[in-house]
Amino acid sequence: MAYILAIEAASDSCSVALLDTNSQKTLQRLEDAPKMHSRLLYPMLNDLLSEAGISPKQLHAVAFVKGPGSFTGLRIAAASAQGIGFANDIPLIGISTLQAMAQQAFTQQQSHHVLSVMDARMGELYLGQYQLDQNSSIMIPVTQDQICSVDTHVSDLSIETNETPYAVGHGLKLREKMHESLQALCENSDGDQVLEAQYLLPLAQHLFDKGQTLAPDEVELVYLREQSHWKTIKEQKALREENLKNKQQ
Repeated sequence: MAYILAIEAASDSCSVALLDTNSQKTLQRLEDAPKMHSRLLYPMLNDLLSEAGISPKQLHAVAFVKGPGSFTGLRIAAASAQGIGFANDIPLIGISTLQAMAQQAFTQQQSHHVLSVMDARMGELYLGQYQLDQNSSIMIPVTQDQICSVDTHVSDLSIETNETPYAVGHGLKLREKMHESLQALCENSDGDQVLEAQYLLPLAQHLFDKGQTLAPDEVELVYLREQSHWKTIKEQKALREENLKNKQQ
């Protein structure tokens, strides 16, 4: 038996979920709380673990959204996961936000081919294309997650167009600004999807079972834009040591 905790804070909503891998029972807390993630997250975590009757030390892994998404939200989720991991010697699991959106679309809509679309601000979109692996029931990437201008022609994107996908995500609210070729690709869609932490859990359990976990100091976030804004703890330490060495010379 294992307990896996999931933290989602990449969007305006904030949610945490807990999976008991033995019973496959899932508990969740979800709040629509723009810019209030740091205030709500720990009370939600404490309430969730209290309902489950376990302490943080009894967790076996903590999953978190590693991006893309809100810079602040990603940092809050990662820092919270790191704090739990460091304090309790627990491994972490980073999950693509776009992949979790696709997994949610499969679970809720039984969509086997999904295009996840997020508003990246500044007239840009985050895109991720995923397809169901029948053996594992996991949505796997067709192409790498990418960022593009809203008015980009589909032919300039790394997207497979042989089959029309089911598109999900708040980026679809920019449909009128999209190039008509991308609009056509997003004909079947759900622009109101709200990502929930519970849909990180199938992906997290899949990676946990395969031993694909991270130490808390190995966390890396995926911004797709301005990647230099985040460095792992090891990278931060190396940079400080390098700066100190340069000052002493």
